[in-house]
Amino acid sequence: MTEGPIGPEDFQHVTQDFIFGDLSSNESLVQDLTAAGTGLRHRSRTVPAVPRADEPVVIECAVGADVSVHTAEVIYTTDGSLPDSSSTAVPMRLHATDWLELNWTYGECWRGQIPPQPEGTLVRYRIRATTIQGDTIWADPNAHSGEAGLFAYWLGDSDPPAWLREAVIYQIFVDRFATTGGASLRDGESLADFFGGTIDGVRERLAYLRELGVTCLWLSPLFPSPTHHGYDATDYVSVEPRLGTQQQLQALIEEAHALGMRVLLDFVANHCSDQHPSFRQALADPESCERAMFSFSGDTYQSFFDVGTMPKFALDRAPAMAYVLDAAGYWVRLGVDGYRLDYAMGPSHAFWAAFRSAVRTINPEAALIGEVTGSAAQLATYEGRLDGALDFLLLQALRGFVAFDLIDSDAFGRFLERHFRYFSARLVLPSFLDNHDMNRFLWAVRGDVRRLKLAALLQFMLPGPPIIYYGTEVGVTQIRDLQHPDGSRKLEESRTPMVWGPDQNADLLDFYRLLIRQRKLIRQRLNAVPVVVALEDPEVLVLGVGPGMYVAVNRSRVYKSVSLPSEALTIALSTDEGIDFDASMANLPPLSGCLLVHR
Repeated sequence: MTEGPIGPEDFQHVTQDFIFGDLSSNESLVQDLTAAGTGLRHRSRTVPAVPRADEPVVIECAVGADVSVHTAEVIYTTDGSLPDSSSTAVPMRLHATDWLELNWTYGECWRGQIPPQPEGTLVRYRIRATTIQGDTIWADPNAHSGEAGLFAYWLGDSDPPAWLREAVIYQIFVDRFATTGGASLRDGESLADFFGGTIDGVRERLAYLRELGVTCLWLSPLFPSPTHHGYDATDYVSVEPRLGTQQQLQALIEEAHALGMRVLLDFVANHCSDQHPSFRQALADPESCERAMFSFSGDTYQSFFDVGTMPKFALDRAPAMAYVLDAAGYWVRLGVDGYRLDYAMGPSHAFWAAFRSAVRTINPEAALIGEVTGSAAQLATYEGRLDGALDFLLLQALRGFVAFDLIDSDAFGRFLERHFRYFSARLVLPSFLDNHDMNRFLWAVRGDVRRLKLAALLQFMLPGPPIIYYGTEVGVTQIRDLQHPDGSRKLEESRTPMVWGPDQNADLLDFYRLLIRQRKLIRQRLNAVPVVVALEDPEVLVLGVGPGMYVAVNRSRVYKSVSLPSEALTIALSTDEGIDFDASMANLPPLSGCLLVHR
């Protein structure tokens, strides 16, 4: 690239962290929590949380401090239609009075019950209430259009596919990964340019990925798009020509399957490009049928984080829902094994229930992983609607402990135990150290490979399937921080091209290969919840990760020794050749760690 070599001055500015999403600041978090105590709020709370066939489902709704409800009801359908005033209704009753801490007053909880339904039913519903003043209000109305909130649950298979739990996932930004014949990627003027990576380039590197130990590929958006990242599609049932063809994608899928690897596509249901033909028609003609696919208010329309080039689909309306669900089904029929779902917090839970029904009806083994950047409570609501959610909470804790020294071993160990106890086994939490929307881990630690190895050791010895962002395993880093001195944030800084051949860090690559191999050997024995075994020092942590298996880490800059619960242990994997174990004592050089197992 023409942006110049990395110099010492580029390492002087490293932002600690940035998580892209609704709750990326304390202010937005407080606003969200306060808003939860107003109006009529359902937020897809059901009892049980994951409904099963042939059992009644209790629907809960919170009434905020600013509302006095006289009557309430659940309006539902089971025939695939959207519920309206003529649909079947069941009454709701006052169940409890709640104290709303942030609003510093009282609210209420109302409950209604939808009767049992048979296997395979998609139940759609809305919640309507009448106030004491005689006004009609709806639960969770659309903030932009005011339309009544739509909810749903699908009475199908709620368990994630078994292969997902065992997966080692590799995230590929196709334009930045590889081209064919061993040729180099183009030297773009800036990281917003196209660098020439292709689908066939990925296919030619399958042997590399198999040798690394990868079992699942996550491909960045492949649909036609005007941008390098592709998260703004102009068509959902064809392939971006600069990346390749549908036939080349099919060949990649078939060859990956032959090598024992699954393929996930990055799918953006929430929004599209403003160059999408349906949006262009909707914009040009307010009377067009395409207008209903988007949420217009006069001449303005709802868009992704108010970015006008990314208009949001009105996915709770039949035209947009049908369009996106048909597209999702198209690629599953072609052979993809599921989707990583971009900004999954945007579409409603009702949409994801329908999405799951559409995809799993075609392929019961297809996996759906959502990008959900909210709280643990919000993540938990996707159980039964998605198979998994990217583990942003673990990411923050790992980077806080290993990269930035923001928390000590006590706080980190406590987080791990509580985090993995909190979630049901029916929601898989894939882990990661970095991705395309944040500073690469190696940049965050100013190039210190010891810290990267330590973080990767912890990541791979925890229950969730690990994700490797392309190039992390060979030392790919950045030229500049995402946060520029002028206050602007350029996410593409973390999307530098993959390096091949002698430019790769061979030692780091060998470590990742051993790490993946070791995880596969012990995966079935890993604890669902890791256990803190020793906390002798705020910089040292020993975790029990399975029967007779321990991870010992030294986060400090000095030599440390820590006692283990047994003398009959051997080092199965280490981040540093200087680690040794003797008479139940692990002796750890600075910024190092190891996996110890019973002999």
